[in-house]
Amino acid sequence: MMTEFFSQRLQQHQKHMMRYLRYVFNDHFALICTFLVGGLGLYYSELLKTLPQPFTLGGWIILLLWVSALSLGRLATLMKPADLIFLLAKESQMADYLKRALRYSMWLPLAVLFLIVGASMPLIVVSVAVPFAYFPVYVLMMWLLKISELTTQRLRLYQGTSEQVKRQRIIWFLAVLASISCSLWLSPWIGLLLAAAQFIGFVFLLKTPQQLLAWDEMIQQEQTRLHRIYRFINLFTDVPQITAQAQRRKYLDWTLNWVPKVHKNTYLYLYLRRLVRGGQYGGLYLRLTVIASLILSFVQESWISLIIGCLFIYLIGFQLIPLTNAFQYMVLTHLYPVQAKQSVDAMKKVLALLLFLTALIFAVIGCFTLATIAQWGLNAFGYFVFTGGFLKLYLPVRLKKMNP
Repeated sequence: MMTEFFSQRLQQHQKHMMRYLRYVFNDHFALICTFLVGGLGLYYSELLKTLPQPFTLGGWIILLLWVSALSLGRLATLMKPADLIFLLAKESQMADYLKRALRYSMWLPLAVLFLIVGASMPLIVVSVAVPFAYFPVYVLMMWLLKISELTTQRLRLYQGTSEQVKRQRIIWFLAVLASISCSLWLSPWIGLLLAAAQFIGFVFLLKTPQQLLAWDEMIQQEQTRLHRIYRFINLFTDVPQITAQAQRRKYLDWTLNWVPKVHKNTYLYLYLRRLVRGGQYGGLYLRLTVIASLILSFVQESWISLIIGCLFIYLIGFQLIPLTNAFQYMVLTHLYPVQAKQSVDAMKKVLALLLFLTALIFAVIGCFTLATIAQWGLNAFGYFVFTGGFLKLYLPVRLKKMNP
């Protein structure tokens, strides 16, 4: 009965998520990912050609990367706050429910590990001279290790298991180190054998506790997991589950003082104030700028750096455009004696300020990463030209569609 209940809840959850994912995986996102992955892949391949063979440090990099990758992915119980009341009478049957939750939760990490191990294989070939044919063996080994980690997450959902969970996680971590190390420096088959042994121990020999469920802990973990998903989706579209909270941020008041307090700057002041004191758009701009800056700091090819910089400028501008309608549902803004055109003009000024600032940051980074002054000058010129083209060509069309 509880397995059927989980299936029904899973269908509702997937239907709910599909409403948002179509906004995430849109044409713009696909285009950006295509250029970004292609550029980074080419840079990665060129970097591997410069490494000495064997590259001893590469094995340790892979070890650290794979151990970190196993921490990705949480047990999806799909529990809701109301379950504390309505499902409490079914606690004796919750073991079957959690088994289904564990089976469902193991598939997304498989896809993630498939991509991470696939991206790591060229470095493995260079570092430890293991042929690419062992790729399926590595993926299966990592998946078995991840499933065991998910079982420890399920164990945490029961009362009085904190000490047992600590012991199990220590054993699991030692098994992870042994499996990955042996697969890299001895034989992939030995690593797979060790991973299979610990998988049998965790999944088949570790019995389900007889204690009561920690309902509050279980519901809180699920809410935290969903909140992380919603925060990612919120980068692309508004999510009702994410409520923006205004914060004082007195130390940033100077960014608003330069705006003259005159009638024509009403919306300019409102937009800047939302950016400074609201976490949604200001945080989005900051995160994307920092991520792009970190990526550009490691790219030394001028044309790859130019493409990545322009893609992030476009992404930042595209994601900030909805700020135009941030005050649409506030009654007072409709009572202001200002023309509707003023909000559009103010938005153009705000985006121009932010995007040219981003272009300047990217240009400064190019001073330290690019080999010649000519390359730096060409990239800086390209950043500013692309920003100008975005503001003059794309932005007016986009704003016209949003405000016909």
